[in-house]
Amino acid sequence: MTRCVKVLFLFAILVQVVSFASTSPTRISVLLSVELDSSGASKGYLFSVVKFECLSSVKVNDSAFSAGDIIEITTNQGGLIVNGNAVGVDTLVLKGTVKLLSAKRALGVPQYSDTIYVKFVNGKIALINELELENYVELVVPSEVPSWFEKEAIKAQAVLARSRAVADVLSGPKEKFFGAHCDDSTNSQVFNNQIVSNIIKVAVSETTGEILVIDGKPMDTIVYFSTSAGFTSNSEEVWSDAKGKFPGEPIPYLRSKPQFSKLIVNEVNEVFWDKFFRSFWGLEKELCDFYDRESPWFRWKVTMTREELEVSISKGLVAREKADLTLGFDAIRTVEGRLIDVNDPNFSIGELKDLQVMKRGQGGVVMTLRIIAESGIYDVDKEYNIRFVIRPTKAITGMPKDINLERHDGSLVSNYSILPSGYFTFVIEKFEGKIKQITFYGGGNGHGVGMSQYGANYLAKNGKNYQEIIRTFYEGEIEKAF
Repeated sequence: MTRCVKVLFLFAILVQVVSFASTSPTRISVLLSVELDSSGASKGYLFSVVKFECLSSVKVNDSAFSAGDIIEITTNQGGLIVNGNAVGVDTLVLKGTVKLLSAKRALGVPQYSDTIYVKFVNGKIALINELELENYVELVVPSEVPSWFEKEAIKAQAVLARSRAVADVLSGPKEKFFGAHCDDSTNSQVFNNQIVSNIIKVAVSETTGEILVIDGKPMDTIVYFSTSAGFTSNSEEVWSDAKGKFPGEPIPYLRSKPQFSKLIVNEVNEVFWDKFFRSFWGLEKELCDFYDRESPWFRWKVTMTREELEVSISKGLVAREKADLTLGFDAIRTVEGRLIDVNDPNFSIGELKDLQVMKRGQGGVVMTLRIIAESGIYDVDKEYNIRFVIRPTKAITGMPKDINLERHDGSLVSNYSILPSGYFTFVIEKFEGKIKQITFYGGGNGHGVGMSQYGANYLAKNGKNYQEIIRTFYEGEIEKAF
């Protein structure tokens, strides 16, 4: 760890002790990304140059700036430089309201208020916004759900956003976020990426201080996602535990729940899931009263040629094996054949021979996918890794043809960056004994654990209040923490 990161980490611990001494924290620190992609994922945290436009009077350490002033911060080997002047310190504290001209967000140029810590890290600049927790929630909610959602669904999202924020603060500053409690992307919660409408403000205000608790303590794992395919999943079916074991240790309040009211389910096996994911494109989804049926992602399908899959899988196996080596997990395994060499830029599975679902979760998510290929047999655990090796985009395949994903509402999405979910089945088409193409029939968007946002909106439309909505997805109670 570099000296500046150590200083930042110790400083953040001090802030934790002073500002969050009670069990009901009221402030949170957020690491800001240089850019967020269309899904809200971070494209990195370290800026080469930071340029602020002052929207109010602004103080940077002992220097004062007026509204309309531009503050440009760069670096040299000695540290930070403000408007051409070396300041001789590794940390600046900015107080006021500013536009961050150097950042890219869906809302345009983002603005930030309260306190920004400007840190010299590895020759570049990290920015951490510290603010009141309720202000943070107000800036998270519109980045996670649209303003046209029903008010009670937005209130449910506000409670979850606040609960996740409290959990992030109580778990302490995090080295991976340079000492902040969380970041502003899908790694934590997407923050300040959309305009805050009046209905968002009202929803946050009407739930002020409310969080999810279990056994009298704040829940420490708060997760939600866009759209379910008809079931949510048990947490251990999707993620490893802290020790890297998969399936992980069960979290008692994150259990698989059906997201429909009129479908009768008897025996659940691979035949059931094959029919389930290939059905409900038309009137059936209305008759079965699926909560997520209004989401365009409720059902989708995409076809990839063998050649496209061979490239995507080969690249994906290497990328996820690198992640395994870093994290100390073993989610990508060579069962037999050629070992995955992360240092070999030409690694290839060769000809794809077959795909097999080795294990599914109670909610239908594929937990282990077996890839049988010319160079060997490979097992891939966990829905995110599986989605990552099957990427329906020409940006990965390197081929000129767009890969079109069809959704149940008739819309097409070209070159989607990752398989929308791990809830799918597939049909393999062969010609003269070789795979020609594979069509994936799936449902939902996201990891599938906790609250489905489109499902919450449907329930709100049908008269459920936010407390009832939350109880549909979680075990636990809502309590006012502050």
